[in-house]
Amino acid sequence: MSKPDDIIPWWQGRLKERELMSAFFSKTWNKIGSRIAVMFPDRVKDLYYSAGRLAGLEAQREYFKIGKQKPPGDFKGIVEFIKTALGTLIVPFGDVEIENLYKLFLDEEAVIRIKDNPYASGYESEEPSCYFLRGFIEAVMEYLTDFNRIQYEKLVVTEETCMSVKADACRFKITLSYPPRG
Repeated sequence: MSKPDDIIPWWQGRLKERELMSAFFSKTWNKIGSRIAVMFPDRVKDLYYSAGRLAGLEAQREYFKIGKQKPPGDFKGIVEFIKTALGTLIVPFGDVEIENLYKLFLDEEAVIRIKDNPYASGYESEEPSCYFLRGFIEAVMEYLTDFNRIQYEKLVVTEETCMSVKADACRFKITLSYPPRG
């Protein structure tokens, strides 16, 4: 028999299909996270991050193998691919968009915004908590820059804002730093 705190409040309401699926995903993701935290309290971040990296590698490998499409060859194309992969495969219930995309002197930067992110919805944290998504983005960036032999000095993916810390959306900043030109 279910305890009262196990009852999903939105179940009794009438939600549109997308809202229902998002709420179900969010509730399930949070329950899995709670169980992982009990079993491996010091490893939660690492486990989610590693799972995201694995998902990123598998998603793009299968996408290019099955779709027989040529992988994007520049920073902008790779960021657009990540947006598409996130929006169709990883966060189909959220609103994924490229908020900023720009080139600085030796850096290219992009910010991917995920509004209504079910990975962070209903979860409260003191720091950004979307380790799975950060791992996914980082793995795809590394694989495709290596695939295209893009020479870079540093790749950094950070979650700048997160819904789990009361932000309006989760924002992932991707910075690719190139070596100085000789």
